[in-house]
Amino acid sequence: MLLTDWMAIASVLLLAASILPGTLVFLMLTNKLAVSEGGARYIYGNAFWVGIASLVLALSTLVIAVSEGPSHYLTIPFVASVVLYGAILVWGFFMHTKLMFQPVREPRYLDTAAALVRFGGDEEVVGVIDPAGRPWAYIARLSRRPHVVYQPEGDNPFIMTHCILAHSSMAFAMNDRFNQPDITITAALANNMVFYDKNTQCSVIQMHNRSLDKSMPLNTLPTVSMSLATWTSLYPDSKVWYRDISWRDIFYLKMLARADVIDPKSPVMVYPLQNGLDQRLPMKINVMGVKIGEHSMTYPASLFDGSRDRVINDVVGGVPVAVVSTRNGDFVQVYDRRANGRELTFEFTGDGTLRDAETGSTWSETGKAVSGELQGSRLEAVPHYNKIFWYVWSDFNPGTPIYSDAG
Repeated sequence: MLLTDWMAIASVLLLAASILPGTLVFLMLTNKLAVSEGGARYIYGNAFWVGIASLVLALSTLVIAVSEGPSHYLTIPFVASVVLYGAILVWGFFMHTKLMFQPVREPRYLDTAAALVRFGGDEEVVGVIDPAGRPWAYIARLSRRPHVVYQPEGDNPFIMTHCILAHSSMAFAMNDRFNQPDITITAALANNMVFYDKNTQCSVIQMHNRSLDKSMPLNTLPTVSMSLATWTSLYPDSKVWYRDISWRDIFYLKMLARADVIDPKSPVMVYPLQNGLDQRLPMKINVMGVKIGEHSMTYPASLFDGSRDRVINDVVGGVPVAVVSTRNGDFVQVYDRRANGRELTFEFTGDGTLRDAETGSTWSETGKAVSGELQGSRLEAVPHYNKIFWYVWSDFNPGTPIYSDAG
């Protein structure tokens, strides 16, 4: 073979090394490279320079081959290398996670009235309560592909993250070391999203709520899933994030639908589990996953099915909690049931009023005392994974207790 043939082959190999490790199919086959912080630094940092080296070599090869004539640029190795080079570029354009899952950094919002008109009351939203108590809603269907939406406004910025494989959502405050994150979605570990912050050079597994090396804990914010109609009735002054649908949304969701991984009734999963499938509950049933310290508790969504409102008084990790459900289980929130230094026990009365047994004060479902001795007090919502798929929650919390009415 000619020197230009070898140069062309080398440029293809360099391009493949720079692009293929970050493409979706490659990550589905072997995700451990991108999950590791060293691998993520290469894929979303150093690989760029490998790609530049490939481009320089390819252009140099082309110039030399053209100057030497058809005997150099019409050889089988040279032509095959040109075709492969183009194919890798096209594959990367469609499948590289850096292009497919670009976080939304400049969000657009509607008011709740406009959102209802545009999307309808049955649309699922992810609701976040920021540290100032301000509510924000995100159209869940539109957050499946970017996975991450920045909320940079005001004094309490955060990012909202949503993993389609786990049906898990969590908001993280942008503060401390995580105050100016520059995020790229890298891969998934055991069917839960992993993202890489280029500023701190840390990889974060959503379910861990911290960096992979444990050096950067993230501050979680109360995050819940419900219909847009329910959210609007509870938080009428909320902003609702939306975006326009692009061809990448259609491409990505059709690909997952064909793989049968997002159907709640399907047993298909993309990535192998860490601890095997926990068969105590159906694989993709929704659960409320609460973890405080090293202690976890699982509340199946089926506990809250039916027409009656319900509250469960429990203790998780030494913290007294109240799991409040209304609107046929569409709204489920977990609260710390301590207020003004007192531990309270809650119940719904016959007329549907939420009341604490200790003072007789009445409370709204959003955790505010509306009458009685504690009027004006507010319960603190406990960040948890709201309506997450059981198979992912149990895999990250092996042996987690399951709350049951039978005790």
